[in-house]
Amino acid sequence: MTARDLFRQSHLALSLVPLTIRELFNLPSSPCDIYAYENESFRHIIRKGMYLDSKILISIIQSGHIKVFTHENDRKTLIELQQQNLRTITRSFSMGNPHDNCKKQLSLLTLNLRYLFEDPTNDESLNLQYQSLKILFKYLFDNPKKHEMIYQEFIKQGHHYIFTQPFISALFLLGVLKYSHAYSEKDVENMFITSYFKDIGMSAIPVEKYDQEDLTENDKKILSNHADLSVQILQGRLQVSPAHFKIIEAHHSFSTLRSEMERPNQKTNDLTVSGFETMMVNITDIIAAMISPRPYREPTSLFQALELVKAQMSNQYPYEFKLIVTYFKNFFSNTVG
Repeated sequence: MTARDLFRQSHLALSLVPLTIRELFNLPSSPCDIYAYENESFRHIIRKGMYLDSKILISIIQSGHIKVFTHENDRKTLIELQQQNLRTITRSFSMGNPHDNCKKQLSLLTLNLRYLFEDPTNDESLNLQYQSLKILFKYLFDNPKKHEMIYQEFIKQGHHYIFTQPFISALFLLGVLKYSHAYSEKDVENMFITSYFKDIGMSAIPVEKYDQEDLTENDKKILSNHADLSVQILQGRLQVSPAHFKIIEAHHSFSTLRSEMERPNQKTNDLTVSGFETMMVNITDIIAAMISPRPYREPTSLFQALELVKAQMSNQYPYEFKLIVTYFKNFFSNTVG
């Protein structure tokens, strides 16, 4: 490598910021130059203005370049474009095929959730998520028979689990509450939104660290307090009631349940939950997490997840537990054991 090449590489290293190749989906052409890092140097793989389609981007992913790089100011332009894409699909949701619009909106909603995690105090990003969720909720509430298909298609989109977990747990919660016939549409909507935003406090830890099984002690401390941090971030900014903020605050009342599988002789009735709605948010979140894979573990079965939930709630809420079991068995009758 010549001195000129060394200088150029050093300059790039100082001026480039990372992004995921997924951030280029749903764009007709690249708004910026994209670089890959390989063999200890940056290589130009996409030029600004280059035509993009899914085949091109998938081929880059398959070559091992999920994380790529661009100039910092160009990434801001990219974010603005994807925010506008989400606004457009949200405003035109009722036009065209609603199921196709649902898939596209989910992809953009999840992509933009990454941007909110990067800047959780950004009111514009938060409001965009909120307004998009309200439109999406209406479609999901009116079409419960399509939930399983939507879930499977969403999983195939391949987003990072930190950004898929909020929707999956909120979808399960919506389904269980609607199936119970005990809540109004507005009640279910508020719970759906509450569940989706409850983990925004996890943005205090870089996303890459969630791929590690062993966090540092400081990271563990931040993670254990993320519910309180979520309330601090959302208070006065998210349009839900004080009762729903209490649910967010208490939504990890079951945080010790995961370890119960390793300590089967410990009594589970020492755990407490403040309110039935909080418990439902906990339960759907736990089931969503357990049956989903992580970089450091395989998913558990639906049976294992329900057995864990049974140990916690079946004595106090036997009818509700049966309702949950029936709902999830019907939901996953053809796909999960």
